[in-house]
Amino acid sequence: MAEADRRSELSRLAVLHHGPLFGYCRRRLGNDSEADDALQETFMRAYKYFGSFDPSRDVRKWLFGIAHNVCVEIARTRKRHTTVADMPDPEGGRSATEVALEKLAHEENLELVRRELEKLPDRARRILELRFFGQMTSAEIAELEDMKETAVRVTVHRALEGLRAKLAK
Repeated sequence: MAEADRRSELSRLAVLHHGPLFGYCRRRLGNDSEADDALQETFMRAYKYFGSFDPSRDVRKWLFGIAHNVCVEIARTRKRHTTVADMPDPEGGRSATEVALEKLAHEENLELVRRELEKLPDRARRILELRFFGQMTSAEIAELEDMKETAVRVTVHRALEGLRAKLAK
């Protein structure tokens, strides 16, 4: 494939798959900044290896595979720490302490959901991530995961019921 054709095709794929890939990366990494970095790296790798890509394969599956690997690498290497500079400015006359406590409570709830998601079997977790953060339909997930669409819907239903029960405790 000529260089110009390769760039054109990859640009088309980037536009087509940007939203779902970004949602998936954001879910895996927890913030927009790292998701942007992961998405950029995903498309850089896709560009680099596009010449060796087998056109008979599903390009969406290939891109999500690259995104998954990039997210795993970023999560392994990052060091999370909160500084005063990271804290939001007080809003509406609330003290910085009130804003910080509210943010902490929200983060604790998100962390609880993340912990419970991590306890799910790998396939169930991946399906939920693709469905809700990757904005994919059950049919798209079924194709991507080589499953029947009904099996995807059952997996989503059971995983959500399990999460609801655990979070209600």
